[in-house]
Amino acid sequence: MDNDGSYKRIFSEPKMVEDLLTGFIRQDWVTDLDFSTLERVKSDHISDNWDRRFNDTVWKVRLRDSWIYVCIMLEFQSRPEKFMPVRIMTYLGLLYEDIVRNGEVLQTGKLPPVLPVVLYNGKPRWRYSRELFDLIEHISDDLHTYMPKLSFVLIDEGEIENEGRISPAMRESQNLVAALFALENAVEKRAILTVVEEMLRWLQLPEQQSLSRALAGWFDRVLRPAKKDVGELPAFADLTEVSTMLRETVQGWYEEAERKGTAAGMEKGLREGMEKGMEKGMEKGMEKGMEKGMEKGMEKVARTMKENGEPIEKICQYTGLSKESVEQL
Repeated sequence: MDNDGSYKRIFSEPKMVEDLLTGFIRQDWVTDLDFSTLERVKSDHISDNWDRRFNDTVWKVRLRDSWIYVCIMLEFQSRPEKFMPVRIMTYLGLLYEDIVRNGEVLQTGKLPPVLPVVLYNGKPRWRYSRELFDLIEHISDDLHTYMPKLSFVLIDEGEIENEGRISPAMRESQNLVAALFALENAVEKRAILTVVEEMLRWLQLPEQQSLSRALAGWFDRVLRPAKKDVGELPAFADLTEVSTMLRETVQGWYEEAERKGTAAGMEKGLREGMEKGMEKGMEKGMEKGMEKGMEKGMEKVARTMKENGEPIEKICQYTGLSKESVEQL
């Protein structure tokens, strides 16, 4: 399963880097970034000996009159890495060497600031310190003066409380990275397909066709194998293909709910009729059961559509329920 390559492909898109910074780095300087200047930095040549235990993408972007570098490191270990700050320090040292070698220091003669961001999607929560200084034994205050100090931004996807759904705030911001994390935390097919449909609305096509294909590739290679317990998910090469599929799938859910409601009503009616031991009672019970089953089935359909944000008028059209009945659900 090409986890690393699929994630790296996604964060090779400027829109995803912008949404990552604006949505998850809540610091004042982010508002001053000029995202029109986002430029991918080739990082594969930093060191031939670099142990690529995680993939990375490096970007630079203008912050007022200077540049800032952003290193996005994708961590796919099953457990948190206690000595991640050591790996970050090594990587940043190699990056700075590369900047000096290529004559890319700032006009002030100083090195540009670098923001290291680690995306972690393992199941155990990250409890280790992100400070390199905390990993070094304290022997004396004088000696500690020379110890390196370095930290990194950690985005632990499992701690993002979105329950696999699109929140009102997420819908307002249309943050694609937040939607990506919602997909990873989704536990049922309905939630997954709803998030994908929402992402499709946010994408500015055809300008973002490349990003659409990257997200579809990630969905097919990473998400589908990871969500086998929610039932078979469709494969598609581009997010635009999912629109028709979504309508057909959701319609199928509504029809299935209606069938289940009808079947339950018939079963109840037969049982009540048999208990009475009279043909008239059986017919009456069947009629009553079917009627109540249909009613319950339509209420279940309406409740499902309402939870998914469907308009009241559309719910009434699908179920035949009155506007007042739908609003009271």
